[in-house]
Amino acid sequence: MNMEAWIEKALSTWSESETKLNPPASQNALSSAEAFLDYTFPSDFKALYLTANGFEDYEWQQHMFSFWSLERIIEESAQFKDQDFIGFCDFLICSSFIGFHKNRPGIYKYYDHIDEYPIADSFAEAVRKINISDNSIY
Repeated sequence: MNMEAWIEKALSTWSESETKLNPPASQNALSSAEAFLDYTFPSDFKALYLTANGFEDYEWQQHMFSFWSLERIIEESAQFKDQDFIGFCDFLICSSFIGFHKNRPGIYKYYDHIDEYPIADSFAEAVRKINISDNSIY
């Protein structure tokens, strides 16, 4: 398998911190999630999720962020006041959320179910920022 360097780096970081990952998602599971959410995930998101379907259960990495499985993404989508926000990650047991906005490119932080602001231009950039604990994600 020829894996993109940013995915290898993310997997290595999570492995070093002993974060447990789910097995890869199937293409069918990704397509089903997209249909349910009425949203097409970007290619970098799909590439990672075809490698690991988020973190196991409610695992979190060393900086207290948890990447959700596709199933949890669907489950959590009903919780957001802004139904155009699609979360894929939370910080400190749902203190804030990181995700996509259906009508705008980029990655957003959604705080207190009210405020939303951009933190990255791409999913890969957001993963990198989360894994290095970049100040812009807090």
